[in-house]
Amino acid sequence: MQRRRLAAELHRLRGASGKTLEDVAAHLECSPAKISRIENNQVAVRIQDARELLDLYGVTGDRREELLQMVRQARVKGWWAGYADLLDEATETLLSLEEEAVAIRLYENGVVPPLLQTADYARCCLQSWTDLPLDVVRRRVELCMDRQRILDRADPPELTVVLDEAALRRRVDSGEVMRAQLERLIDDSARPSVTLLVLPFTAGPHQAMGFPFRVFEFNGEDPKVAYAEVLDRGHPIESAEEVGRYSAAFQQVQALALPPKESRRFLHELLDTM
Repeated sequence: MQRRRLAAELHRLRGASGKTLEDVAAHLECSPAKISRIENNQVAVRIQDARELLDLYGVTGDRREELLQMVRQARVKGWWAGYADLLDEATETLLSLEEEAVAIRLYENGVVPPLLQTADYARCCLQSWTDLPLDVVRRRVELCMDRQRILDRADPPELTVVLDEAALRRRVDSGEVMRAQLERLIDDSARPSVTLLVLPFTAGPHQAMGFPFRVFEFNGEDPKVAYAEVLDRGHPIESAEEVGRYSAAFQQVQALALPPKESRRFLHELLDTM
């Protein structure tokens, strides 16, 4: 996220200076493609390159130091560095988005989302992937539990989850695992920072059917980011037009879902049937 902010600011500064990619590349003695990759957040900028860019753009004083500090922070590894062997770049981006978002809008249609899973539920889901060794399953469960620490922060993100009824009725293993998972959802729905909405089968069709996704919101002027998932991977979406479509889809399923009190009643009633 720091890289994303920094890349956008370097792009803005170059535009304000009236310099082309070729002008900047000549100053740094590199290719225009490298400058383009930096501004598009495809590669991290080195501290020395950042100093030369800020010299070229005439950035001085407190603003210069603020941007250089962003370069340093962008190179600091996240808490998930210990799981690097399990993660692809898109998943690292997802964890970074979760860490820095002030609001997360999440639609899930087939499984309880990782931020609200019990360890046993997560383990059962991961064990359905027959190509995962047991030690990888164990570490992925640990990763899932570590992700949930953002909900216990002093300043947790505002989490709004629309959960399809199918995810609640699909038993991943024994009845005890599902009972514990439903109890966990009831408990989490009482958190001040969490809004849990059940989308019942009776809600009918909607444009997000079959497509779980998240929309992240941030402080300040940082634009929203969407994140969509398919099978075993996902990808972040930054285009304002595309993010707008995901935001609209979330508003639609949110409007179709049961209100918070009715959703809690639904969970209690489902729990009573087990």
